[in-house]
Amino acid sequence: MSSSNQNVKALVIIAILGLFGLNVYQFVNNSNLQKDNLAKENELVQLEDAKAKLDKDYQQAISDLNDMKTNNEELNKVIDSQKEELRIQKDKISGLLRDSKNLSIARKEMDAMKTKTQQYIAEINRLKSENEQLTEQNTNLQKDKESLTQDLQSKSSENQKLNEAKANLSAENENINKEKDQLSRRYNRATAIQVSKVDAEAYQEREGKKPKGVSKAAETDFLEICFKTGVNKNTEAGSEKFHIRIISPTGETQSIESEGSGVIRNDINGEMIKFSTMVTTPYANDEKKICGKFKNPGGFSPGVYQIEVFNKGYLVGTGTKKLK
Repeated sequence: MSSSNQNVKALVIIAILGLFGLNVYQFVNNSNLQKDNLAKENELVQLEDAKAKLDKDYQQAISDLNDMKTNNEELNKVIDSQKEELRIQKDKISGLLRDSKNLSIARKEMDAMKTKTQQYIAEINRLKSENEQLTEQNTNLQKDKESLTQDLQSKSSENQKLNEAKANLSAENENINKEKDQLSRRYNRATAIQVSKVDAEAYQEREGKKPKGVSKAAETDFLEICFKTGVNKNTEAGSEKFHIRIISPTGETQSIESEGSGVIRNDINGEMIKFSTMVTTPYANDEKKICGKFKNPGGFSPGVYQIEVFNKGYLVGTGTKKLK
């Protein structure tokens, strides 16, 4: 074989080997491209799945929170605030899902959003439970208030009736007391013991000697008033009190508490009047002379003194005494 033929064969073999090598390169390159495409397609599928899951989880969370709304405005405000926080977190995750490189971070954020949703729901359930307890307490308090109000109204009604009864009893007692007072006054008037011969004498005390009768006011230390009791068959035997009233020339009742003076009621007009001295004596429906003394450390004034004797609140005798 000639050398030219051999060269041709060598060139053909080289050409064939070159084509084969080119085919091998193209095959390997096409295989790598297919792998890259498959990886990208897989990433896109994962991104779409993540976006779909994100939207599904978000919508479910919003639905769950909406279902928990009640007529409690404060609780609804908390739920609306939680929904807004979830919306912000969803937008953040949606931004991460624009690039497949952030897929793992986005998934962590999605898990965090789901956990936060569960926390929100647990918080709402706790608040609802507390609100229910408060509502129950308020209901019980309202019932207690209504019961207390009813009791108060009942007590008020009872008190009103008691006050009316008390007022009636008070009016009855007042009437009874008036009748009793009238009867007492009638009895006193019927049993009052009249006296006669009301005389008054002035005396001057002397040390170691019997008091001396005087007529001058300047010399008078005390007055002695004597009178005679009358007979009253209506009066039961027993101790009787006679109140003696000495009225000065200026119209003032001589009254010194340390000398036995005091106050009595005049049953004729119901007025309280002063008396100068009092005499207590046994009485047995008989005529009896009784005397009482009145000492005035301040002295007596000249003039005519009026003498009044009272028994059981009634004026039963009078007299006068003139001092020079």
